[in-house]
Amino acid sequence: MKNIILTFLLIQQFFAQEKKDTTFQLSPVLVTATTAIERETPVTFSNLKKNEIQERYSFQDIPVLLSELPSVTMYSDAGSGIGYSYMNLRGFDQRRISVMINGIPQNDPEDHNVYWIDFPDLLSSTSEVQVQRGAGGAFYGPPAIGGSVNILTNPFQNEKQFGIESVIGLQTFKDSSTNISATTKKFAVSYNSGIIAEKYMLYARVGKLNTDGYRNNSWVEQNSYFLGILRIGDLLMTRLHFFGGPISDGLVYFGLPKFANDDAKLRRQNLSYWETKDDNFTVVVPRLKKEIENFSQPHYEMINEWKVSPKFTFHNTMFYYPSNGFFKYDGSWADSSMLRTDRTPKNTLIKASVALQQLGVMPRIDFEQELSKLTFGFEFNLHRSTHFATIDEADGISNNYIGNHRFYEYNGDKNTVSIFANEIHRPAENISVMMNFQYVIKEYKLHNEKYFGNEFTVQYKFLNPKFGINYNINEEENIYISAGYTAREPRLRNLYAAEDSYFGATPQFNYDTLSNKYDYSKPYAKPEKLLDVELGYGLKNKKMEIHTNLYLMDFYDELVKSGQVDIFGQPVWGNAQRSKHFGLEIEGSYLITEEFILGGNFTISENKLVKHSIFDEKGIEIKLDNNPISGFPDKIANIRGTYKAENFSISLSAKYNSSFYTDNFKNEENKNDSYYVLNCEAMYRAINIFGTTLNLRGVVYNLTNKFYTFSGEGNAFYPAAERNFIFGFNIVY
Repeated sequence: MKNIILTFLLIQQFFAQEKKDTTFQLSPVLVTATTAIERETPVTFSNLKKNEIQERYSFQDIPVLLSELPSVTMYSDAGSGIGYSYMNLRGFDQRRISVMINGIPQNDPEDHNVYWIDFPDLLSSTSEVQVQRGAGGAFYGPPAIGGSVNILTNPFQNEKQFGIESVIGLQTFKDSSTNISATTKKFAVSYNSGIIAEKYMLYARVGKLNTDGYRNNSWVEQNSYFLGILRIGDLLMTRLHFFGGPISDGLVYFGLPKFANDDAKLRRQNLSYWETKDDNFTVVVPRLKKEIENFSQPHYEMINEWKVSPKFTFHNTMFYYPSNGFFKYDGSWADSSMLRTDRTPKNTLIKASVALQQLGVMPRIDFEQELSKLTFGFEFNLHRSTHFATIDEADGISNNYIGNHRFYEYNGDKNTVSIFANEIHRPAENISVMMNFQYVIKEYKLHNEKYFGNEFTVQYKFLNPKFGINYNINEEENIYISAGYTAREPRLRNLYAAEDSYFGATPQFNYDTLSNKYDYSKPYAKPEKLLDVELGYGLKNKKMEIHTNLYLMDFYDELVKSGQVDIFGQPVWGNAQRSKHFGLEIEGSYLITEEFILGGNFTISENKLVKHSIFDEKGIEIKLDNNPISGFPDKIANIRGTYKAENFSISLSAKYNSSFYTDNFKNEENKNDSYYVLNCEAMYRAINIFGTTLNLRGVVYNLTNKFYTFSGEGNAFYPAAERNFIFGFNIVY
């Protein structure tokens, strides 16, 4: 009910604006403070345009679509690319990628992760995705380490439209007598009002997706909605966006031993625990069917643009994200001391719940002169959370413990205040100089912890500057160089994994043995600090387009994976004293004929620990200097050939990932093997059939039906789905 009231109040405020007579031809382009411009902004970036999104997107998670861009890789817990999917950029996991929707930060303030499952079908309402690689690239939210992703939603159309979309996914199984099964179904309807009263536009879309997944019990059910209202006046533009969708899914988060990938049946197993010896399972604990998740995160956005004068524009964005959900997992291993019961229960099912509130305001000012553009902005962001767990089911204990007995509980807060300034100065017609900085204050607070009573406040202050020059050699070629320094705070979990306190987790701060207390001013986890230098070249003409760049990323205290995982399959991290990443990226396309275009990208890199040590259980130091960093492939390549006729297109794409270690010890057994995968897509468009446009689409993923693993953590690997098909249609009236 609160969500409905809030939506009503926003719409009421929207339509209460002063009326002005306005005519316009196109829905205005949404430009955020972080949007890079080719041949002007000296940064390394790639764009995914609306037509490319429409041609390639059906129902997969966003990382699947982005995985064709330079230096981007992805993997999926379930193997199908639906549910919990993850993207890496230059090898950096998504916790170190700043992800934004319309310039609004989406990384969870506490753990920095990005939950793509909470953006169901968002790509159907997306006009462009820009991926910037390297330090900086985001003035809001967490500073970008690996890069940034900005998803722009601009679904409004000038003409009235009504659309129906239906898609089905077919999965092949070598271990099944049926061989092929319809595992995924999606249905959606959309409406565009066109121009109303010469100044309003309305867009609405609702949809539903169900999938059985690839691995056992990896089903997902997503309900999606997007409501957008746009008002344009002579000087003022306002957008209201309301989107999201409740999701539910069967838990799947542990990988499998490497030998399981080659077995058609074993690679689909969904296990909560396993042990092996000599390429055989010795202990197997299957995931229970009642281990499920339910979550909902509606997004409220209000975006204003006020053209105060020809040189002065004021922008403001306000957002509110309330979130609630839970997941249930097998807790049969937990005893009475952990669960705080009078006896040890059996067949325990734990329900972990979370309630989140996040709101923020992000004003900025653009001041344009003949030779420069200055942007000055501010962010104020509040995050509040409540985490707790109860016993959902159990045998052998009193019913008083079932449902309401919270055996851990705490509140987590995070406050963010930042200012930034960015100037693009043009001292000559073909030269642009970029200078920017961000000063940010971030404060964690953990309080109201039940049982242990740990409470602390930790504050971080960072100054992140960046400088670059772009030189346009001629009308086709340009070069640029940039250097940026970025620092960012650890996750709250790096300071204290309070949700794991019931089975032994303790605050990660210096412990004063004299006072018998933690010194909360001295956390063990350190902020990451990065100096990134980029040198790039671009060429663009009617026949071809090439972008190539070199990068050097010099780290102090980089958070690297240890090769171990927690009880939810997430990697355990630690600071490396010094590390370096050096690479070459090439992206290009060539128009062979008017109908045939060839495009692709290639990355070659070296990712090394310069100085890093860990200590084993006996306290003996193990030096890892000069070892490759876990999770970073040295070579990534994509190629796509597309043939386009008047109403028909077909393309063949291929992706290659080199092998990479899944721990930092150069353990050959803990190594994800190299792989390549082929996909084929075809689309047919029929126009003016009884006043409608009909789009037909067919896709074959993993064309050669290879058994491969996307990624891994330590000795656990994540198998990709076998050959699968997508068939769908879209009718627009």
